Amino acid sequence: MEIVNGGVLPDGWTVETLLSSHRSFPYNPDIANAFFRSGEIEAWGRGIERIITACKNDGFSTPEFRCDASGIWTIFKFEYPERATTQKTTQKTTQKIGLNLTEQQRAILSFLKEYPGATRKEISENLLNITEDGVKYNLSRFQELGLLKRVGGRKHGYWQILE
Repeated sequence: MEIVNGGVLPDGWTVETLLSSHRSFPYNPDIANAFFRSGEIEAWGRGIERIITACKNDGFSTPEFRCDASGIWTIFKFEYPERATTQKTTQKTTQKIGLNLTEQQRAILSFLKEYPGATRKEISENLLNITEDGVKYNLSRFQELGLLKRVGGRKHGYWQILE
């Protein structure tokens, strides 16, 4: 995903300057101050740092930044963190909770192992005799039991089967 801001960097600045420690020079201080006073931002000059930190904390690659005549670009690569779930992990998960899983629950976990980015709707459409609400209930139950974790958001996230 690419986000472009039609603004310009201060005179003499490069992307390297933007990525290093620097004093903030809002392009329009009046607008920056209005956002600050309304509580929309806690301080200006920390946006790039916060973007990079958030990506790292969620296991994503650091975005690329570039500046050209059309503006300042932020490019997110969407290289998702490792999603591998092995048969060994599935066996450990099954052992962890004993044989208390229903056939339907095993089918959900098996489906998520193959399609970790699946939505509740996709799961319910691909498995027999389960509604979207049933999938929602089971996903919540798996999370409570520590079997499943949601990584990322609703649109671009995925399900990670835990050991």
